Amino acid sequence: MSEPPSWTAPGTGGQQPVPPQGAPQKAPQPPSPGGWGQPAGAPGGSWAPAAPRPGIIPLRPLSLGELWDGAFRAVRSNPKPLLGFSAVVVVIITAASMVLSGILQGRVLSLEQDPTASPEQVLSAFGADAPGLVGGYVLTTVLSLVATAVLTGVVTVSVSTAVLGRRTPGAELWRRVRERLWALVGLSVLISVVPGIAVAALLVPGLVLTVGGAVGGSGGSVAGGVALLLLGGLVAVALGLWLATRLLLAPAALILEGQGVGGAVKRAWALSRRGFWRLLGIWLLTAVCIAVVSGVVGAPFSIVGGLAGMAVGIGSPLYLPVTLGITGIGTALVSTVVYPLQSAVTALLYVDQRMRQEGLDVELARSAAQ
Repeated sequence: MSEPPSWTAPGTGGQQPVPPQGAPQKAPQPPSPGGWGQPAGAPGGSWAPAAPRPGIIPLRPLSLGELWDGAFRAVRSNPKPLLGFSAVVVVIITAASMVLSGILQGRVLSLEQDPTASPEQVLSAFGADAPGLVGGYVLTTVLSLVATAVLTGVVTVSVSTAVLGRRTPGAELWRRVRERLWALVGLSVLISVVPGIAVAALLVPGLVLTVGGAVGGSGGSVAGGVALLLLGGLVAVALGLWLATRLLLAPAALILEGQGVGGAVKRAWALSRRGFWRLLGIWLLTAVCIAVVSGVVGAPFSIVGGLAGMAVGIGSPLYLPVTLGITGIGTALVSTVVYPLQSAVTALLYVDQRMRQEGLDVELARSAAQ
């Protein structure tokens, strides 16, 4: 079996894929243009009616249906490691979220059941809990970033080999991701923090003006603040979507091309310069479809959890564990499947962009034919 194309951009001197034990050693070859590494002056992707299909997708620019079909095929072709890693990630995120939610809801219930509590006592109770809740939220966010970074890397590597009809064992997937783990985490933090700061900067002026007007009793300031807040919200949504789309392909570039964090961001920026609206549309449509399916499948668990909570009684110490536990099981089951699918769509968008812009389909077809 021939080796996959080089994952390293030409001229960067990165590591090449390690051949299986016992396989004959080949002399190192320089990466050819059109491989996974960024080529110099690669032609546009070729389109052939009867494109070869050695793996989960035809080797030509993809339609929306082919992207989604390829994502399902990617998970089905290597289900044990992908769903296994996804289950671990989902359990970590769901458990942390459920604990934090349970603490917050428990405090709210205890205050609601105390008719003698004054508004000042309620505010004081929440003020006393604020440091712990903020710390729990930060911890949950960090765990989520690390866990989702690992899953993104695992799915990206698996998709990259499944494109050529190869299945990568779980141990090899983990080895490949472990080598870039902290770079992946750093990139995840960057992708999360930068759009968040930009959005907050647009919302803060209107929020400050509104609150200041309300405290000072100035109706004009409140009205102006609300208008500024609405305008900032609209701009923030547009800016957030633009940044998310321009950075969408950065994790795939970091994993497959051996880029650093800054290099991955630059690479994603370049790849998304053309076809921006297509990337945005597919990403949004995929997210909406996954959200709808998750809501439909998870709704019965939420209903059963609510009914079970009512059965044990709101005042019972079992109320929150029963309600949140049943709801969390539904969330975990759904997320275990949809997380890899969403990551697989993103990885295939990276492959599709490179086939459209750099002729990657030609290099992949050549590699598959060897």
